[in-house]
Amino acid sequence: MQQNQNNFTRGSQIFAHQMRMLGQGSINALMIGLVSVVVWLMFRTFQKLSLISLYYFIIERYVQLKLAIGEYFYPIDQISIQFYYLEQKAWVYRNAEEFVHKFWHVTQHSHNINKFGQFLLHSAWQEGIITFTIGLFTAIIFFMYRGKKAVIQDKIRGADFVEAGTLAKMLYKNKQAANICFSGLPLVKNSERRHILITGTTGSGKTNMLNELLPQIKKEGGRAIIVDLTGSFTDRFFDPKCDKILNPLQENSSAWLPWNDCHEIWDYNDMASNFSNYNPKLDDFFAKSAELVLAEGLRLYQDSKDIKKLINTILYANNKEFVRIFKNSAVAGIISSSAPETSSGIQATISKNIEVLQHLKPDGSFSIRKWFTADKGWLFITSTPN
Repeated sequence: MQQNQNNFTRGSQIFAHQMRMLGQGSINALMIGLVSVVVWLMFRTFQKLSLISLYYFIIERYVQLKLAIGEYFYPIDQISIQFYYLEQKAWVYRNAEEFVHKFWHVTQHSHNINKFGQFLLHSAWQEGIITFTIGLFTAIIFFMYRGKKAVIQDKIRGADFVEAGTLAKMLYKNKQAANICFSGLPLVKNSERRHILITGTTGSGKTNMLNELLPQIKKEGGRAIIVDLTGSFTDRFFDPKCDKILNPLQENSSAWLPWNDCHEIWDYNDMASNFSNYNPKLDDFFAKSAELVLAEGLRLYQDSKDIKKLINTILYANNKEFVRIFKNSAVAGIISSSAPETSSGIQATISKNIEVLQHLKPDGSFSIRKWFTADKGWLFITSTPN
């Protein structure tokens, strides 16, 4: 009940405030319209009536008032006035009736006054309505513009959204355009090697965008590692003269072995971590132990680089043979005949992680590290036979 009462009070106050503000705005608009009419009327008065005629007309009105009051106290012919005669540039005395007669029947001023009076009776009200309407709508439009401008927030910082063509012109004008473009829109200069995320649903143009990007990279002499899951990029861009393919199921693939990129003692641990699903947040004992055992297995066969022996030792050896091979190694503490269940769990975890290595060809000499130091060529990593 209290909440409903508060809502009613708040709503009524807001409504009353809005009505009060609307009333004030309406009054202001009407006042501007009336001021416009007054200004217009003053302009038209000075346009159609000279100041001299207006001056003598005001004196005539004063004389008429003096005659209307003075006839009760004096004879009409004894009533006179004193005024400044513009033509003579002096103060003069005149009989009141004589002044009125000359104003209306002798001078040109009466004609001017009558003409101005006809204007007020026949045309002035029409022009006044038009002027009032124009002033009113001008005020309304001005108030609406001011209200809209008042609520627009000034930008403090941040980016602006512009059309692609506008952005391209800005980049070229400021000499910030890179050589690589997408549909005519260049990248920002020196940002070519930063990460670019290309995302979208099926048919949105991701492949077309890559097909546009890769020839530009080749033209600039850039290096590229392409993970090709369908073979389309390999078919289109692979150059057998300088490029390399990594896929043991393809005949023209370079032969790679893990030992080819292990030159220091810690490299074996890094290599083993690439074949591990260990997650520090989960702290999986078997995953971490499998990573350590694989690194030790790579060290055991570093001289012979025999991939078949490594696979047979881990994938196909029984538990006793598995324990015997690593008996005097750094992982002897976690692989023991006294805990066959633990050893079997570790062996099963490693086997799952490195099962794909059994497809590698023996005596492989290709090194990814050495390829990086080469001057040219792309590396294609495919997942299916092409």
